[in-house]
Amino acid sequence: MQDMLNDSPELSYYRRQQYQSGWQDMLDIVISGIAENAGDEDRRQFLNLMGHRLAQRFPMAQAQTIGDLEDQLNRLWYDFHWGYVRLQPTDASLTLMHYAFPPAAAGADESQWIAGLAAILEGAYAEWLLAQGGQSHVALSWQQDSAEGVMTFSYRNGF
Repeated sequence: MQDMLNDSPELSYYRRQQYQSGWQDMLDIVISGIAENAGDEDRRQFLNLMGHRLAQRFPMAQAQTIGDLEDQLNRLWYDFHWGYVRLQPTDASLTLMHYAFPPAAAGADESQWIAGLAAILEGAYAEWLLAQGGQSHVALSWQQDSAEGVMTFSYRNGF
């Protein structure tokens, strides 16, 4: 069922509607420029820092529930045209599934675009979770084997 949702014509349509000429092109130029001049880890760390700064510029109010936090995040993503997130808590972790993220610009390296956008989102989500009372030693990480059309992040204590 989840794969059907990820590959749905509706989701594909929605992602195409998000394309903003100039914005994706400029961000792709930045991401690819960083990739050409820095290693993968340096690129990831820099874009992760940009995500932290984005979250600091757009702070979330203290949420009473996971659902409240999800609603706040989705209001921001709606305004940005950056898709939406679903938060799935368990006893030991929190999974963040970000759907309908902005597509790459025409001619862009799709894998480089996804890795760059994932690094930005990873930094932003980590900052928001820390501001909600999370612990700095609890890692948030992008799961690179995410399904098509979704970026999955895992927030869990590594110990």
